[in-house]
Amino acid sequence: MAAKDSVEKTQEEIIKEIAKALGHTGYLLDAVLEEMKQLEYKMARTIEKDDYNNLVEKFNMKRQEALFRRDMLIIHREAIGVRQHKFLDKYYPVPGKKKKRT
Repeated sequence: MAAKDSVEKTQEEIIKEIAKALGHTGYLLDAVLEEMKQLEYKMARTIEKDDYNNLVEKFNMKRQEALFRRDMLIIHREAIGVRQHKFLDKYYPVPGKKKKRT
């Protein structure tokens, strides 16, 4: 009986840790997407080509990070048995890559 309780307790702790990791991953993705919005805002108001192109580089690096974070979110969701991820693109839209000015 004690062994069964111990296994159940361990399983419960694992589920809590996975849920915690899932929440943290979502938070990190939100933060990166917010940084991208701020960079887009700055890009829209930047006149100098070199300044704009520097912002594009930062934006595109953040975009790669956002795609990575979204992949991690999918992995964490699948770890708890969630297999449908269709709404993630709507809830966490990752903008397309930006092009530098020539």
